[in-house]
Amino acid sequence: MSTRIDTELFCLHCDRETSHTIFYMQKYIHRIVCNECGTEIAIDRKKIIETYTSDVIDRVLTKPRRITEEMRKDLTVFITSLPIRIITKPVKMAKEIINVVKD
Repeated sequence: MSTRIDTELFCLHCDRETSHTIFYMQKYIHRIVCNECGTEIAIDRKKIIETYTSDVIDRVLTKPRRITEEMRKDLTVFITSLPIRIITKPVKMAKEIINVVKD
């Protein structure tokens, strides 16, 4: 998922605080653009993919523990939500991957 946020930041080129747009890919900053002078700071795409990959691996490795915690917390809710989660999770993951790789 790609997100835009407008904010005030100090621009080194303008040498003052100006309006900027921050572009995120998932929860990672992809680029920052000064809305006054157009100066752009871009984050290396390979670095974004490496960071995202690391995050996905961490999520996969901690999934068994998180599932166990959910089961212990409320088994009925867990069991009733499982069928829809089995169907929707691969779709959500595919969308995440497409959004990170496509830019």
